[in-house]
Amino acid sequence: MDQFKLFLQYQKEVVQAHLKVIERFQNQERSKPKERMSNIDIVKNILNGAGRPLHVSEIIKIAERDYQVRLNRDSIVSAILKKINAGLIFIRTAPNTFALKTYTDRQRRGHDS
Repeated sequence: MDQFKLFLQYQKEVVQAHLKVIERFQNQERSKPKERMSNIDIVKNILNGAGRPLHVSEIIKIAERDYQVRLNRDSIVSAILKKINAGLIFIRTAPNTFALKTYTDRQRRGHDS
């Protein structure tokens, strides 16, 4: 009977050790911060998803709806204009209306058909 009690104690300790490891991994998963996207990346994703030029007001609405991010109108326009002036990523198609210089192949195919 002594050996049986030792065996049970051993099994109990093994299971408890397993549970501690599982709990540690669960806590690490919960505490992992979500990867942050820059506001420019959000705008780029929105324009790419739309596949067409959008007014800054539309971009802001979509950012709130899809990314739960409130973009500051002046800041985002300024950031986009800096990219345009540097010849990067965006083009202006009308006042406060922007598009990507190039869209992904998926978007091009979707709008060509």
